Amino acid sequence: MNNLVDLSGWLASTNYTGPFGLTVKCCIRPDKVDEFKSLMKEHLGMILAQPGLIRLKVNSDFESDSIFWMVEEWESPAALKNHLSTPWFLDGCLLKIRSMEERPALKALYKISD
Repeated sequence: MNNLVDLSGWLASTNYTGPFGLTVKCCIRPDKVDEFKSLMKEHLGMILAQPGLIRLKVNSDFESDSIFWMVEEWESPAALKNHLSTPWFLDGCLLKIRSMEERPALKALYKISD
């Protein structure tokens, strides 16, 4: 798998219906780190309440205070598609994060086993 995974392409074409995980590397502009942290705190309750979300962790990078790793686990691709299509995510959270990022990158997409 290359450095940047095409999540929307995978979601549109996959036949896989089981649980899976993904890891996103968020490279936030240094002047936007505090705003990013506030946004994550503000939206965490809504994100964690999403049907089909198994786990979400936002971790800080060892080498840079402006890099964060979002580790998500979902019950199915359909559950993530539903989350990604909610108005509060599309029109609020996603747009705000994109305005803070230098270069977003989905780094990994993987099956979850028991």
